[in-house]
Amino acid sequence: MSLAEKYQPLIDLAGSLGVADMVINEGDGVLHIDGAAPSADAKQQLWDEYGRIDPNYQSGDLVLNVSAPEAAANTYTVQSGDNLSKIGSKYGVSWQAIFEANRDKIDNPDRIFPGQELVIPS
Repeated sequence: MSLAEKYQPLIDLAGSLGVADMVINEGDGVLHIDGAAPSADAKQQLWDEYGRIDPNYQSGDLVLNVSAPEAAANTYTVQSGDNLSKIGSKYGVSWQAIFEANRDKIDNPDRIFPGQELVIPS
């Protein structure tokens, strides 16, 4: 099964949600999906579908690079003992959404550090 076939439900959802400028490329064992979602909610639906297909995002065979219009966001300073799930629960957003909003600061969602200032998407 090709990666495009594996992630076809995600691709179909992106199309039905109206993701603009969608570009799909497969190479070197990785599928890249780029585009612009019409809303933060649509983008989150894509991440939820990705999580359904590949629980815990362990395959490492998809790069989902979909932007969404900026919504008002909070910031949060990481405290000792925090993780993205705990922070997400506090703000009512998924850890994936926090990770995606902070890709410029976080390389690994399991490695955040006290004192980091994170953007919390609304």
